[in-house]
Order: sequence, then C-alpha cells, then structure tokens
Amino acid sequence: MSPKIQNKIFDYVVALIVLIAVFVCLVPFLYIFSESLSSNRAIISQAVTVYPIDFNIEAYKVVFGDAGMLYSLFYTAVLTLAFVLVSMTVTILASYPLTKKRLKGRNAILLLMLVTMYFTGGLIPDYMLVKNLGLLNTPFALVLPGMMSVYYMIIMKSFFQNLPESLEEAAYLDGCNDLQILFKIVLPLSKPALATISLLYAVFRWNYFQDALFYI
Repeated sequence: MSPKIQNKIFDYVVALIVLIAVFVCLVPFLYIFSESLSSNRAIISQAVTVYPIDFNIEAYKVVFGDAGMLYSLFYTAVLTLAFVLVSMTVTILASYPLTKKRLKGRNAILLLMLVTMYFTGGLIPDYMLVKNLGLLNTPFALVLPGMMSVYYMIIMKSFFQNLPESLEEAAYLDGCNDLQILFKIVLPLSKPALATISLLYAVFRWNYFQDALFYI
C-alpha cells in the first residue's frame, strides 16, 4: 500500500472519529433543545429524544415574557464580555514579557504566580479585600478580583514561546518596539490560543455564580 493511500485512510479514520466525537457532544444539547420545544406530558413520559414531541413554545413565552429574566440575560452577557476583554488584556500583558529571557527575575515572578494557584487567602480575606477596595455591590467586584487565571496565562506563555524567534528579530531590525511586535506579529499569529482562552474565560464567567452571592 502506497504512502499516499495510507495517508488518505488515516485522514478518513481521523475525520470519522472527530464526527463521532462531535455527535456525542451535540446529543445532550439537542436533547435539551428538544425538551424545551416539547409538552410537559412528553417530557414526564420520557418520550423526547433528539426531536420535539407535541411541539409547543410555551417555555420560550414564559422566559421572554419575563422582563426580569431578559434583564438578567442581558446583564450576564455584558458582564461576561467585559470580563473576557479585561482578562484577555491582563493575561496577554502578563504572559508575553515572561517569554523574554532578558527580563530580569522572570523565573521568580513566575514562581510567585504559581504559588497563587495552590495557596489562596480564603473567602473572608477575599471579601474584606473587595470591601476595602470599595467594590461591594458593583459590577467591578465580579470582574477585577478574578480577572486573570495563572493557568491560562501559562498556556498563553507557552504558545508565545513556540513562535519562531526569527520573526521578532526581523521586526526589531525593521525598527519595531516590543508593543508593535506584540500587536502586529505575535497576536495575529496566536489567534487559535486567543480564541481558546477567550472561550474558557467566557464559560467560567457565565457559569460562576458564587461571587455574585457574596459581593452583590
């Protein structure tokens, strides 16, 4: 069997595995969506699978007819967007300098950041910090305290380090400074990592409810 045919077979097998994985991931969402469009009788009798039974939109009328629910959805969406923008900005500006060997004390800085992953102040010190900063009962209490994940910062740092150094060296020769290199070269080449980390931040903020109970 020629290498070309082997590569094609490998590609088909990988594509099949990916399709199966996508299907497995989508089934729960299809099931929930189908239930939202099905009658209570069909849901209770467990007759709903991946398509609606006794189609109706009463659930959506209840949700979109509630002004409080719509406001909550809008507020959460805006808060999530703000959190992602702030978190990505801080994560990028924290991870990029740590990739530079000329940065003095970068290992010590990274070590101090790693310590915060395993040791935290606890709930009461966190609450007192937010209170003393005047952030209680404000949206800033849901954005600023957790605006950067050290774990995601390390992922971003590793991605930046894998980019060819020759690109930055060529940019330096052309007269670019560090910020120009970051925004014109590094970030455009890091779109996969940026998209992934942004999505992780968005999911975290959208699902996290505990800090709202404490600070709002």
